[in-house]
Amino acid sequence: MAKTALSRIEPHEEQTAEALIRDKWNEWTKNSNDMPTPLGFNILLQIYLRPEELKKVTRPDGSEQIIWAPQSVQTEDKYNSSGALVLALGPDAYKGERFNEPWCKPGDWVLIPRQEGQPFLYRGVACILLADDKVQCVIGGPEHLARINAGDRV
Repeated sequence: MAKTALSRIEPHEEQTAEALIRDKWNEWTKNSNDMPTPLGFNILLQIYLRPEELKKVTRPDGSEQIIWAPQSVQTEDKYNSSGALVLALGPDAYKGERFNEPWCKPGDWVLIPRQEGQPFLYRGVACILLADDKVQCVIGGPEHLARINAGDRV
C-alpha cells in the first residue's frame, strides 16, 4: 500500500512556505514581526475571512460599481468559519505514537471544527489555537467552503 502524504506542502517547499507566511503576517500586521508562538501540541491558525470586496459590476453606462460585504459577514466568519491557514506548529504537535507524520504543515489550508479551540484577535488578525488532533482534513483552499447547519439538506 502506497503511503499518502497528508500535507500539501512538499518537504522541499517548507522553508518557502514559512517565509511566505512571515511575509504575509508582516503585511497583515503592518510589519509587527511578532507572530504568536504556539506552545505544546497546539497549532496557530489564521481563520479564513471572506474578502470584503465581493464583486465588481459594470453598469450599462460603463461605470464600475463594487459590491462590498457587510461588516456582519466578517464578524460571522471570525466565529463560524471552518477554513484556516496553518501559520505555525507547537514544538510537541504531531509527536508521539499516535502520529506517523504531521497531518498538516505551515502553509496548508485545513478544515477545522467550529466552536473548538481558542479564537483570538491579535494585531487585527483573526487567529485560533487548536489542538493538533482537531484538524479534520487538508484542503486546497477555503474559498469554496460554505457553512451547513444541521437542519439544512445538501
